[in-house]
Amino acid sequence: MKINDSIYYTPHQVASFFSISKDTLLYYDRIGLFSPAMRKENGYRCYTASQLNELDRILTLRDLGIPISSIKEAAGDPSTPSFLSLLENEEESIRRKIDECNALLSIVSSIRKSINTAASAEKGRLYLSDEVARPVIRVPIRTASETESTDPEWQEAYSSLMADADCKEIISIGSIVRFDEARRYLGNICREVYATFARPLDEMLPAGRYASMYFSGSLDNLSSFYRQFFSALDSSGLECIGDIYEELSISTVVTKDEREHVTRLMVQVRMPCAQPSLQQRAYPALS
Repeated sequence: MKINDSIYYTPHQVASFFSISKDTLLYYDRIGLFSPAMRKENGYRCYTASQLNELDRILTLRDLGIPISSIKEAAGDPSTPSFLSLLENEEESIRRKIDECNALLSIVSSIRKSINTAASAEKGRLYLSDEVARPVIRVPIRTASETESTDPEWQEAYSSLMADADCKEIISIGSIVRFDEARRYLGNICREVYATFARPLDEMLPAGRYASMYFSGSLDNLSSFYRQFFSALDSSGLECIGDIYEELSISTVVTKDEREHVTRLMVQVRMPCAQPSLQQRAYPALS
């Protein structure tokens, strides 16, 4: 049907045709995206029939999620190639958003699993788990004492880590304690703050078998946590490898109630080759 541009439509009629508000038409006019074909002496705006097709194109692109700024840039070339170009750009944008959402979903799932495991684990019981390598950032703690690290010293290292990190990608946060110092000072001195990440990094926490123990309550009881952990390790016959990772599995980020806080102590272990009978000892697996 031939379009008759001798017929004019009011803003109210146009808004009614497309189920939009008159304010939307005024906004499009103000930004130079879609203006009336004519203004009467009394200031009333008038639109032609052919403009309805133009507005239909604009609203179709808008409903597809294409930014108004991009629609405006292409308004001077209302052709099939320009329309396809807008769609291609939007398709690429949507794919990026899907990738970002999938990455965020993986992070949320990992954090939720970690909190659920910490909350449901039997406290003070030694668990064994096979851990995959995890990307990690480590920041040294500058300590003035050889026997303890203070809260301000830990906080300074933590702040430095957070300044260099993308917080949205952090899975867990904790402290690294040298094994011999942990036994001697019962966790009173930490050498590093660490955070595990969802995306690949140059440094990794090593994969392998880890012995873990969970404890409820305030870090004021940290020394007793370490005593219990070492007592279980000594009676297990397991050989400990490397540092101890002191992970804040449930912290003030999750709950303000210190009674619900959960600290996880973990260290990489292996069975001594000289005592094959120890391999028959059963330990609960950490799910």
